[in-house]
Amino acid sequence: MIRIHHEENEYKLRYRIVTVSSSRTLENDISGMAMSKLIGENSSRSIIKDNEIQILSELFCNYNSTDVFIYIGGTGVSRLDQTSIAIRKIADKEMPGFGELFRKNSGAIFPYISDASLFIYKEKIIFTLPGSEDAQQTAYNIIREIVFHLYHEITKE
Repeated sequence: MIRIHHEENEYKLRYRIVTVSSSRTLENDISGMAMSKLIGENSSRSIIKDNEIQILSELFCNYNSTDVFIYIGGTGVSRLDQTSIAIRKIADKEMPGFGELFRKNSGAIFPYISDASLFIYKEKIIFTLPGSEDAQQTAYNIIREIVFHLYHEITKE
């Protein structure tokens, strides 16, 4: 493992897993459950419709209680897929390298037509991921490697 300068800091990050779907419920949201299981006890979940107002409301309403937002779904090519488009409108920065690495590590062709990405909004980290169950493990493997460094960098004085 590569040692980076923030390792002396212990962060207990709070995660919000937001499934963006018009058909899933908390009970049948396999992708949201998979990510929640990977993240562990410091996570909460919700399901919202795929529209800009709900996507941004989820962020603004949970801003003070969350450090990392993980939006699952709404990153495809359908005209209904609005997740990354909505977040992009308010983000301070987009880090497209996350999406590039995600697509490369997926080992499949369909992630290349996904708008998966990483955004920074003020002192919040926001990931947008495809809704497939298989995508969650691939994304989590990257997230766990970078999230503490990201948090350190966006919150340091």
